Amino acid sequence: MASRMLPSVPSSMLRYLKNGTFYHFFRRAPTAPELHFPCKRWDPGEDAPSGSEALALESPGLKGLWLLRSCIDATQVARIKGLLATIHGRQTFQWYNYELGRRMMPIHAVPPLDEHAVQRILLGLDVFGAPGSQGADPLEGWPQLSSLLAEGLEGARELQELQELPLRAIPEFAGEPCLFGQAQFLECGAEVTPHRDALPFGGNMIATFVLEGSSEVRVGPLRFRVDTGDMYAIAHSARYEVEHEVMAAPHDRLSVTFRYGLGFPEALPALPGDELRQQAGADRGGPSSIWEA
Repeated sequence: MASRMLPSVPSSMLRYLKNGTFYHFFRRAPTAPELHFPCKRWDPGEDAPSGSEALALESPGLKGLWLLRSCIDATQVARIKGLLATIHGRQTFQWYNYELGRRMMPIHAVPPLDEHAVQRILLGLDVFGAPGSQGADPLEGWPQLSSLLAEGLEGARELQELQELPLRAIPEFAGEPCLFGQAQFLECGAEVTPHRDALPFGGNMIATFVLEGSSEVRVGPLRFRVDTGDMYAIAHSARYEVEHEVMAAPHDRLSVTFRYGLGFPEALPALPGDELRQQAGADRGGPSSIWEA
């Protein structure tokens, strides 16, 4: 997958060393809860449901964190990966380097948001391209899943099925509109640093499907493993009251995230210790994009 979609990527060992060094050096100060409440492992084991028709399991330790194992089979994964490669190969939208070793590509959902909603929610989202570039403009630059379906491209129907799966697997997601999809390629050694998805474009509920690579994920006080074919999702406390992150792994990771719901608050609630961390960032020369992922 990596060689087909990202032909200039160097060897795994060099990428792992380069990315690991970078993310270790720029690791930001932890939040107060991270310091005082050690992370616990969530391992549902045999209790974890699996399959695309199963209901996701909600964590008993954090409201709004769900896990569903093996809900995408190998054929679906291969077709979706092929679709992403097709989009990239057309040169109309390239993967955007958001941070070192971290590339992203947006895709409008089915149905796409209307123009008013796009202007209200998505304009100003700068994680998919530099301001003023085609890729950064959701009105003109983003791929449309509806257009890919109309073309009959292999993988488009499977991607639509992923968009619809959380609406069946998690009762709280039912009936919520999908804002957009987001493919993400994470090189070995790179991380998705601790963050809470920004408003308004982050959505009220978020579901991520792992298409390639296993990794450790932390959501607030809980840490768990996800593998190829798994889905995890956050809402409620897990979305707003704690940060989440994807840990570095010794192999590449490809995922697709969908964002749902227009019922989000106007602002994120403050985290304990935010003011101290902001001061630490100022002392080190000001915040950087890696701290504000």
